[in-house]
Amino acid sequence: MAIFRFFETLESTIDEAHACVQQGAKEGLVIVAFEQVKGRARRGRSWENLPGNLYMTFITYLNYPLSEALQLSFVTCVAVGEYLRSLLPPGHGITYKWPNDLLLNGKKVGGLLLEAIPLADRQETAYLISCGLNLVSQPLHVRYPTTSFQNEGIFISLKEALYGITTSLEHYISLWKKEGFSPIHSLWMDYAAGLEQKISFDLQGKLRIGIFKGINEEGALLLRTSAGLKKFTAGEILAGEQHASSH
Repeated sequence: MAIFRFFETLESTIDEAHACVQQGAKEGLVIVAFEQVKGRARRGRSWENLPGNLYMTFITYLNYPLSEALQLSFVTCVAVGEYLRSLLPPGHGITYKWPNDLLLNGKKVGGLLLEAIPLADRQETAYLISCGLNLVSQPLHVRYPTTSFQNEGIFISLKEALYGITTSLEHYISLWKKEGFSPIHSLWMDYAAGLEQKISFDLQGKLRIGIFKGINEEGALLLRTSAGLKKFTAGEILAGEQHASSH
């Protein structure tokens, strides 16, 4: 069962969770901040932190090979997405942008970050699952389209989102442990943004164009290019159809 620790202000919930793990935090501890001043995102980027939005990190422990444990990123995406989808009125949709973005009506509304902490005194590894959601406002000066639930006319309280997401996380982590990645893979693919469409993919500054074929059983991105089917475990899908159509 989850245990919540609330903070008015933190540099970031994931940094606080890291410190808690070093102090022996138990499975299911959730760190929540009403304000973050140095939120982190994937690839070392900063996360713009606006008041009223959700900032949380969930701690879990796994004794899995790293290749399997990385599936947890997609487990989290499905858990958050399935919960949010249950709240949406008709005409709205949640989709997943590989590897860890949540889109509402095609615009980024949230992001996920997974960090692993090897523990010297035990066989398990600690995993920090961080989630940020634009409940009431969104960053404006970014290179990709963003939105918030409130901007789309959907009102979700911070408390409702926090407890709903945590419950869903516990459910889908349990499902994954019992049944493996297959059901998670299917649920993610059902709502994969850009599936079977032409996309641009950036890998360390090198642009690749191809048809997005989804993910494989390890969570790697599959891209059908002129040279055949390629898989990638790192990189970024560029936002907007113009990237693919301009080359």
